[in-house]
Amino acid sequence: MMGTSYSIDTITSQDELSLLESDWNRLSESATAPNVFTTFGWFWAWTRRRVGEVGRGRFEPHVLLLKRNDAVVGIAPLIRRRFSRFGFSVRKLEFVTNHADYNDLVLGDDAADQVDPLIEFLSQTRTEWDLIDLRDLRGTGNAIARIERALASAGLRYRLFGETERCPYLSIDGDAASLMKRLSGHTRRTLRRRMEQAVSDGLSMRIIQNPWQEPSLLKKLIALDHQKHLRSLNPPFVGTYPEVFQYLFDELGPRGWLYVALLEKGDHPVAFQLGFRCGGKLWDYTKAYDRSFCRFAPGSMLLTALLDYGFEQGYYEYDFLRGEEQYKKVWSTGFHPRFRLLIWNRRWMSRLCVLVYSNSRVRAAYARIKENFSA
Repeated sequence: MMGTSYSIDTITSQDELSLLESDWNRLSESATAPNVFTTFGWFWAWTRRRVGEVGRGRFEPHVLLLKRNDAVVGIAPLIRRRFSRFGFSVRKLEFVTNHADYNDLVLGDDAADQVDPLIEFLSQTRTEWDLIDLRDLRGTGNAIARIERALASAGLRYRLFGETERCPYLSIDGDAASLMKRLSGHTRRTLRRRMEQAVSDGLSMRIIQNPWQEPSLLKKLIALDHQKHLRSLNPPFVGTYPEVFQYLFDELGPRGWLYVALLEKGDHPVAFQLGFRCGGKLWDYTKAYDRSFCRFAPGSMLLTALLDYGFEQGYYEYDFLRGEEQYKKVWSTGFHPRFRLLIWNRRWMSRLCVLVYSNSRVRAAYARIKENFSA
């Protein structure tokens, strides 16, 4: 029991996790700042994948369930990962995957009061973990300040620092034509010329609001993703995790989280952008294109279609998500920061872990030692 009004349960198995779907969806869909990366569907899909890759016992759910009068009012969507460091076993709590650009706690209406019992519970159970590493925390409102106050009150040691990559965004306060006026004259002329050439070559664009209703669509996206990476050292993303994206299509799609922007020549897909609808924002998640059509700048073409769609549908922001590539900066009107939070306790293993994780020189030295021993 935490305080006088809250209790916390720890969910550590897939069977227990499956019972949370209804409550988790309720909290995610009623959040003030919706986040697809903290939905039940996202957590379930990636947890199943990672358990299969790493193995049970080394990777498992560690979801903190905050209750008031037996009703679920908050969720900390964490996993426990066990691995070896320095010849010892390390127990680490973190978010489910690094494929999420923003991470949050899933809290109800009284979020300001719910952070304290969650942090206090982590403090009371500190002998059960060595390090808490919360990556890509979103700094919405005063969420970060609330967490810092709770950590100080609970007597936990922590370090907070900004992630290297910010998330550029564009305010949608007009259609694509009006937003393009902010670009340089040369950029506008080049983009218009490419769009005219694309139309004359028979290319067309459409925004698919219900992608799960097109049975063959995901297979087309995967084929295009593989084609993009044929000459690249990097593996395809969607194609590497087909079962994850199939589950996201099936579960998150009908709930209104997903969209796909598609550039086609007849029935042949030329480029796609898979993204998310989070409240009043469009999130640009992953894309691929047929390299033989790169002269048309497919990404820019899809972006203009999405800006028109966003303006017509009442969205007020287009978030490019992580990465400060030049093409994003050309369009963006600002940046959303993200944070990393390391939490440790007084045990020597915990202090050693945080030294390695927070110090780049120590990390590099450890990597060299590991490489030499494995050589």
